[in-house]
Amino acid sequence: MTRVGPRAAAMRCYYELMAKHGESSMRVGSLLRLVVAVVGIAVATQAAPAPPAVTTPTAAEIATLERARDKRPRDASRRDELGSAYYRFARAALDRKEFPAYESHLGKAMAEWLESLRLEPENPAPHTFMGMAAAYQGRIDDAVDSFYNARQLEPRLGTAYTNIAETLIYAGRSAREVEVWLERGERVGVSAGVVELNYCLLRWRDGEAESAARHFYRALKFDPEVVRVWNEAPVSTPIKTFDDLTQYCCGSPACGPYLERACTKSERTVARRELPEETTLRELRIEMDRRRELDRIYKERQDLEIKVKKPDDVAPVSPTEAPSAQEQSPP
Repeated sequence: MTRVGPRAAAMRCYYELMAKHGESSMRVGSLLRLVVAVVGIAVATQAAPAPPAVTTPTAAEIATLERARDKRPRDASRRDELGSAYYRFARAALDRKEFPAYESHLGKAMAEWLESLRLEPENPAPHTFMGMAAAYQGRIDDAVDSFYNARQLEPRLGTAYTNIAETLIYAGRSAREVEVWLERGERVGVSAGVVELNYCLLRWRDGEAESAARHFYRALKFDPEVVRVWNEAPVSTPIKTFDDLTQYCCGSPACGPYLERACTKSERTVARRELPEETTLRELRIEMDRRRELDRIYKERQDLEIKVKKPDDVAPVSPTEAPSAQEQSPP
């Protein structure tokens, strides 16, 4: 059941800010949580200032977050924030082909998110982050499960709906199925810019470039920040035009491999993840550990109905385009 009252409103604001803006808004979220817990007053709704650019954290910034976590180790929001920083550092290390650093910080990120869930099993934020990590690794089914879990825990979390929609785009599901999730997101108040960006990806995937471009420019009009970060990783080159978007997507292993036909039609080269075998095996071990820990956590809270796959089912994968909706067998 959805939480109600002032605390629920503040918590929804916290999770929406965090899911949309990352680290900067998590600091805002920590303050919201403190106000609600200590004072117990309603939080007035007002437009939040634009967050500073999300960047790869430095070692010093990570050390600061680690000290903050150590001062309040039972504060789930600090675990979420540190996990996000570890993950962004891991993604940057992977881009530089610094594989040991990637493996280490991916494991640290997952450990923080799992600890956050041990502290607060009803917290949707770690599931959102886990979904992003799964999608980047090519684990679309795991990504969908994670985003479904976030929605299950907080049905008013608008970004859960758009995250599901985006993942279904990558999975090659029908346009109508994707649209249903976007419409649900709109009904709970998700950012219009995020919705329009998803329509852009959907139309582009389905060969409707002109329609995709219109949705892209609507997205920028509603929210110029919407293409500033992609799956918790900063966008290195500003995306100002639809051509910029197609170039970035096709050049990113977080997007291009899922939309290969659209990239080919746009005459773009698709970038793919290239990992040493030992790094792939390390990802597998991290995923197996994640599933085991989730199973332990939610065995005690079966009322929450969280989806957890068996660890033995993990197999190496990489991002790839799914068959089109017309090519897929009916469920």
